[in-house]
Amino acid sequence: MQKLFRPAQDQVPGPQLPAQPETPPPGPGTPSSGKALTSNNSNLRMLGDQVLCPICLDVLCNPITTACGHNFCMTCLHDFWDHQTAVGETHYCPQCRQRFPIRPNLCKNVVLGEMVACFTQAKGQASGPLWALASPRDVPCDFCSPQKLRSVKSCLQCVASLCEKHLRSHFEDQVFQDHQLLEPVWDLKTRLCRKHRKLRRLYSRAEGSCVCGACQMEENKTADAAALAEERALKEVEVRKVQANVDNQMLIIASDSQKHQGRVAFLTKLIQTVRDEVNICFSDIIHEIKQLQTKVLDFVEKEEAVTLRKLDRAIQQNHSRLMKLEGDSVWLHMLLDNRTDEQFLQEFPRLKHLPAFLEPLVGTNYEETQSFLQLPETLAELCTQLKDKGLSFLNQLLQKGIKMNSYDVLPPAVDKKELLQCYCNLSFDPSSASEDLFLFKETNSVLNLGVVLDPSTPGGPIPGFKQWPQVLCSRGLSEGRHYWEAEVSNSWMCLGVTYRRSLAPSSRTCRSIFYLLGRNPYSWCLEWDSLKFSVWHNNTQTVLHGAYHRTLGVSLDCAAGCLSFYGVAGGVSLLYHFLASFLEPLYPAVMVSSGASVTLKQRPEA
Repeated sequence: MQKLFRPAQDQVPGPQLPAQPETPPPGPGTPSSGKALTSNNSNLRMLGDQVLCPICLDVLCNPITTACGHNFCMTCLHDFWDHQTAVGETHYCPQCRQRFPIRPNLCKNVVLGEMVACFTQAKGQASGPLWALASPRDVPCDFCSPQKLRSVKSCLQCVASLCEKHLRSHFEDQVFQDHQLLEPVWDLKTRLCRKHRKLRRLYSRAEGSCVCGACQMEENKTADAAALAEERALKEVEVRKVQANVDNQMLIIASDSQKHQGRVAFLTKLIQTVRDEVNICFSDIIHEIKQLQTKVLDFVEKEEAVTLRKLDRAIQQNHSRLMKLEGDSVWLHMLLDNRTDEQFLQEFPRLKHLPAFLEPLVGTNYEETQSFLQLPETLAELCTQLKDKGLSFLNQLLQKGIKMNSYDVLPPAVDKKELLQCYCNLSFDPSSASEDLFLFKETNSVLNLGVVLDPSTPGGPIPGFKQWPQVLCSRGLSEGRHYWEAEVSNSWMCLGVTYRRSLAPSSRTCRSIFYLLGRNPYSWCLEWDSLKFSVWHNNTQTVLHGAYHRTLGVSLDCAAGCLSFYGVAGGVSLLYHFLASFLEPLYPAVMVSSGASVTLKQRPEA
């Protein structure tokens, strides 16, 4: 904060419109310098075209240069590539579309950064509205009209932000000599304490509101106050956790909706198959069982209609929840993008009224193997024994249709105590470990130092499994519910489960991606690649939202076909939820890249 001429008094005059000077001081705008100004502005315009970011169309901030020679703001390009990663696209230059197989690790272009700094300095010295117009990043002048110029100072007494033109009166007119000036402030009116005419720079946790330093001294609760930016940083951690949870639930629902489309197509094919078999059977005895044929077809049609209604209801339910979560996600993004700390903290209590991501969502499915059981055999027998047992067989047909069952698209919220009730202590199987790995039996840890140990015996429990630095646990899980936790380093690793079966051999002598966890139909995994979480199954990746977790939890319900991954930090937060039919025992497994480590946590046996 800057004070002019003499210290400001406690009682200050109300807001006043800065007076305009009668005669502007000599400067670049005078006729004597008009020709130089025109030339200077022309040069600035030409240079300005070279230092604009093609993404945000603003002056480059922390400029970086791609291999193809194009310049961008560091934040703009990283945000663009983060979006491409989220949607599964290959990274490319936003300007020329040149593709990069691996995401480039770019550093700031120091030379270009100095050019931008020189340009910014020259632009600040240039006169005229062209270079003073406020950009989206600038605080606009409150007195300019219709075009807003960029503010250079904010006045606490005027409760306004002022451009260089409107600020002159504060230096030249004695009326404004006691006004306090400070760097431009967004939304000054709402951030100013009307009682003390000071900015509310503190957040009172006791009152749950923003206060100025004088207010806090009056309350004598300085220990319970924090700077707005510091308090926002703490709150943002919680908001981002909720945001990641909401986004991941949206991914789960979207994945289930895609599966519903396939189920509807399969159901249509199943119904058509049943309808054809019924028509072929009854065509041989059409004269004798015309009425029975109609009843059977009506039954099939009714089953189809009922099943489609249920599936359609499930799709609508998923869509409704997805729209609700999207609304919550938009609000959360707006909350995080809010420029003012005060508005952010005022809006933050609404976070407690977002129950959508905590509510379970039940989907509908049908059991394919249990639908229309024994129909072909029953129809064949009906053809031969129609006259004697027609009515009896008809009753049997009407008792068997499409079998439906329910499942949890989003599992009910669980706490860690509930999961720990089915905790299982696991240990690594040395015979399944790749030769790159060190196993520590005492700590149940595996470490990859990038040093190849003695060559392992060829083959192993799963041929090809050892092509990657992977290891299985010795215990297979086939019944009941199980939960285990692992501490992982901040390096590339995979944590998941797999069948202990022989995979199709590869004809190539080099590593085959098929043998990596999650890249085949027989394994499921959660992957951390030092930047983001993602889940893999059958070589299909789903990129998740959320930051690194030191401890990860895995929950397996064999009967229900549910495999869930959790981030563990005090409590548990759901990262992803797989639904599948597990036909064989599942073996927990990990992949540990060079320099990474994984430790299986142990709990005392009950």
